[in-house]
Amino acid sequence: MSKVKAIIDFSGYSAADLKPVAQTIHDQLLANAATFTAPPVLMPALQTVIDTFDQKLADKASRSTADITAFNAAREALEIVLADLGGYVNSVAKGDPAIVALSGFPSYETGNAPDLSPPAAPQNLVLRQGDLSGSLVARYRPDRTPSMNDVETCTGDPNVEANWKHYGTFSNGKAMLEGFTPGTTLWVRVRTIGLKGVMGAWSDPGKMMVV
Repeated sequence: MSKVKAIIDFSGYSAADLKPVAQTIHDQLLANAATFTAPPVLMPALQTVIDTFDQKLADKASRSTADITAFNAAREALEIVLADLGGYVNSVAKGDPAIVALSGFPSYETGNAPDLSPPAAPQNLVLRQGDLSGSLVARYRPDRTPSMNDVETCTGDPNVEANWKHYGTFSNGKAMLEGFTPGTTLWVRVRTIGLKGVMGAWSDPGKMMVV
């Protein structure tokens, strides 16, 4: 079995990409608390750091010196917390890729130089109706395993880049999409997040009417 480690350096992530990755880590650690029983940072505290970062990121649009300084401090705080949690995950997983995947952390194989190249586009994107009204399930095959994958949706012209909206970040090859109005024609695309926030190529988009 290949040994993998959670990454602990998030300095290469763009501000826009860091928040959804951090939120996924929070959600996965919370969902798998039976595996990660003693994290150095409790999940409510992590959520507070994420929310503060998100607010300071929005405030930074003012371009005032005070808001930029506050954002930089919030980002540093989030990176420190994620590094501490990543180290803890590695101590629990001991190289087991399945356990690292449960944490929601992006990861890399040990014994090899970290692959910083952009991941290839996920293949075989298939959409099916979800169990609830207004939901879909997307399945796809990422180029890397384990992987974290960025999912975007579009309800307008998929050829117009501005119409695509970030929906969420999901581990491995499945994403549950909810909260859409029945009768909406929904386009979906997926890309894999590489090390240090290097974003991969988008998959071919899938299309389905939500019921």
